[in-house]
Amino acid sequence: MGHEEELKAKALVLLPALKTELGDELTNNVPDKQLLKYLYWKSDVKRAAERFRAHVDWRKSNPWVFDDPQLRVSTDIQLKKLIRSEFLIAPKSIVSKSNAAVIVGRLRNNDMTDGRTYTEVCRTIIYMIDRVLEREEAQLNGIIIFHDLAGISRNNFHPLIPKTVLSAIIGHFPVKISGLYILNSPFFFKSFIYPITKVLFPKKLKERTHFIKSIDEIYNVISQPLLLKEHDGELSFDVDAEIASYEKDEESEKFGSLSFCVA
Repeated sequence: MGHEEELKAKALVLLPALKTELGDELTNNVPDKQLLKYLYWKSDVKRAAERFRAHVDWRKSNPWVFDDPQLRVSTDIQLKKLIRSEFLIAPKSIVSKSNAAVIVGRLRNNDMTDGRTYTEVCRTIIYMIDRVLEREEAQLNGIIIFHDLAGISRNNFHPLIPKTVLSAIIGHFPVKISGLYILNSPFFFKSFIYPITKVLFPKKLKERTHFIKSIDEIYNVISQPLLLKEHDGELSFDVDAEIASYEKDEESEKFGSLSFCVA
């Protein structure tokens, strides 16, 4: 039995104990596939329960993320607009050599001068992470984040975006960030923005953050043909098809958002 099958089998064994630990009040109407995400994150009932409770408490304190308005691309015009700008994409066809899910960032596409707010950008980032966490490869092997900072300017940043997103994800989501790879980092980012941001990083994320000088270095992590054409891969990404897929999923029983973690 391989690593992934062992992890899935162990999680299924621990699932009844997790439900008992959390109690009916927290788990009524919460699908098993949501609870299993926490056991895939950590195969320990106490730790998984602690993270689940932290997520629920965070949701209650921050209704603007998932609940007000509802975090659905099918009903939120601004969310759809920001996803269409492609500052963050997560094609299902891109997985790492370790079979982790991959998120690709191109912050030059995040135009903060068009009237978008930092909270709208944060909701978009969290929506993308939430959708990626529906995938088995993300649950079992984590997420690789590959940021290409080519062409960015100060108009693509807001200082509260990293603080807000990291404060949301760290300690509250069943997510394992397996690696953060940053390409084409300009001087102002590496010298001023990153030092402030990394204060929020847990120790493991600091150790897994890599500034790479050449696109060739990412090929050690992700097979070149799987990447976008602009990164000398073979992928032509169709954002409208991706959005249509998101909308279809939201209307089906397959939709596995963490929004269902609140009973």
